[in-house]
Amino acid sequence: MSRVRLAVGAAAVVLAAGVLAGCGDSDSGGETSSKPAGGDKAASAEAKPKAKAAPAEVKIVKSGYENHDTWGENAYVVYWELTNTGDEEGNFFAGLDFLDADGDVMGSTGITADKLGPGKTAKGNIAPLDVEIDKGDINAIKGVRVGDIERMEF
Repeated sequence: MSRVRLAVGAAAVVLAAGVLAGCGDSDSGGETSSKPAGGDKAASAEAKPKAKAAPAEVKIVKSGYENHDTWGENAYVVYWELTNTGDEEGNFFAGLDFLDADGDVMGSTGITADKLGPGKTAKGNIAPLDVEIDKGDINAIKGVRVGDIERMEF
């Protein structure tokens, strides 16, 4: 259920900000990144979210291959934490890039944290789907990094 909710959130970001992303599952995730994302007020319709600079921080707590109840055997699981560093409740999206041994991006996915209060932290875990790794073998993932972090307004 959570994977569907996150896939819908990621799809909304693709429409609004042109960011290619995937889906994820909430639970636990150290790199941080916070980059502003532009949004065209004139082009944003009621159904499309508007991206703003994100007062948020994402930390990768742990990542690697493991047998996981949700993600399956030998899944590359990323445990994450997303903290709202702003002073207002917000909905956040963060992109994750999966890397090969050379540090090249093999594919990407995304995580969301909805209605996250100021100073609060959402925790989760996620693993890439086969279709999200489009530049190599899913079993060749050697690392993960945080991409853009966006605050979404609906």
